Amino acid sequence: MLMPTLLVVTFLLVFYALFTAQNAIVHYKSAVAAERTAFNWSHADSDFATGAYEDGRYEGLYWRLTDDALLQGLFGWGSGEAGDETRDTLGFPGAADPGDRLTLRKLQPAAEALAGSWRGSVGYARGGVRREIEVSAADPAELRPLVLLRGSAAASSEAATPVTEPAEWMRTFDLVRYYTAKAKQEGSGADAYLGKAGSLLGRKANAQWQ
Repeated sequence: MLMPTLLVVTFLLVFYALFTAQNAIVHYKSAVAAERTAFNWSHADSDFATGAYEDGRYEGLYWRLTDDALLQGLFGWGSGEAGDETRDTLGFPGAADPGDRLTLRKLQPAAEALAGSWRGSVGYARGGVRREIEVSAADPAELRPLVLLRGSAAASSEAATPVTEPAEWMRTFDLVRYYTAKAKQEGSGADAYLGKAGSLLGRKANAQWQ
């Protein structure tokens, strides 16, 4: 009677060790994918693993004003209110075509890297000055003995990494400082002034792609 019990306990410990190891792998790769995406955020065409990009391949200076929803995030220009958090998300496997959406193009390499055997999503969250890459991944395979004991044995993980661009941060800070001062000078006409400024900046951002 003792030997069968020891055998069952041993197998359960082995299964639990495998589950713990797989959970650690999912967490590690999710964290790496989030960090690489954040690191490469300033260059959509950079190599996902190394961050290298071809000489002369740069993004336009003003793309964040519209495609990154910076106008809405800073002043509430356009749709939404200032400070509202918005997200762009790609699910995997089977991520949708990002099309011309630059933020989705930046997320696609991470989704492709994790789509081999896992399911989940990779997203970009922004609100005000907060900009963050979020990765959620899970291994669909489950160890049946652990399912009976735990109810679920799917290895899963969530990781988040802030996007930091020192040069872009300084440009954004100067932009906010300039238009905040100008709006104060306008007094009761501040909203109308900010609306005109947002329209002008939006046209400038769109013009760089034409």
